[in-house]
Amino acid sequence: MAEMTESQRTWEAWFEAFTKIRDAWPEQADVPCPDGDAGQLHITYTGSPTNRIGFATLWCDVGRNGIFLSRVGIPEGAEMLSFDATPEQRAAAIPDIRLIPTDPYTAEDE
Repeated sequence: MAEMTESQRTWEAWFEAFTKIRDAWPEQADVPCPDGDAGQLHITYTGSPTNRIGFATLWCDVGRNGIFLSRVGIPEGAEMLSFDATPEQRAAAIPDIRLIPTDPYTAEDE
């Protein structure tokens, strides 16, 4: 398998941060921002209140970078926007951030 690109390493670091925070729930996990800017990480879940499946946005309050993950299970008790949230509700919950692009592995990488 080919070595990961810099963008793949960056995305993977952000995904690992998300995983640590999610796995610690309902406890607070002290996970440093993958960008190394000493910012605090935040997660906003958006999904279905019925089955608690949706998506997650993880971002840093200093650098305003983050990732978007689709088809995630939303932990029981975690705050969540519903899919029909208004644009105003979404804007209040998720600031204007720069999403780190995914740079997926391709068959050519193997």
